Amino acid sequence: MVRKIIHTFLSSGMVVSLFLAVFLTSLQYVAFNGDFYKEEYKKNNVMSVTGMNIDELMKVTKIMQKYLMDKEETLDVMAKINGSMQRMFNDRELAHMKDVKNLFQMSFLTRNISIIVFILIFTYFLFTKSFYKAFNYLLKGTIFIIIFLLVFVLAVTLNFDNWFTGFHLVFFDNDLWQLNAETDRLIQMFPLEFFQDAVFVIFRNTFFAFVVILGILYGGVKMAKKPVF
Repeated sequence: MVRKIIHTFLSSGMVVSLFLAVFLTSLQYVAFNGDFYKEEYKKNNVMSVTGMNIDELMKVTKIMQKYLMDKEETLDVMAKINGSMQRMFNDRELAHMKDVKNLFQMSFLTRNISIIVFILIFTYFLFTKSFYKAFNYLLKGTIFIIIFLLVFVLAVTLNFDNWFTGFHLVFFDNDLWQLNAETDRLIQMFPLEFFQDAVFVIFRNTFFAFVVILGILYGGVKMAKKPVF
């Protein structure tokens, strides 16, 4: 009985760690993809709103990406805006981005720990159970993840505004994220439409990654010449 509870706990941990590793990798891929930003800036007419050309926007974006990766000490930079050099972000925006940086650093750590946990638990099942058991645990978990992703995306799509607000209330313990679209360049660069597209791409990539994983696992189970369930 105790052994069964332990195996249930470990198999759940293996699936959760796999989900976190794939999801956070997808998130970080989008967050540090320069082409995605450039497309969004053009789509949302950010150049007109901020008074900056696309090259200047991308220069600031690269500094921001380095800052989030902890490769840049400060985001308090000057940029050419409406033809003159100006301070890019005000103190409130900089304080919020410090919180965002901390969140990204936590996501890096969580992803790395998840990868290690997944490898350890998967290896444990390979040696204590069998190839079939290890793959079958993952197969069932992957099916659950795919269903979860579909339901979650549907729920978010139906009311993105509320979900976006809820996200900030959960992950930030202050109101620095509440910016003024008329004066704050951070929200001018990243309007709600930017985050809608980013969330869609992150979950789309995660979904297709798990579809591929499902195919690999299904093939592995079939190779073991055992019934899938």
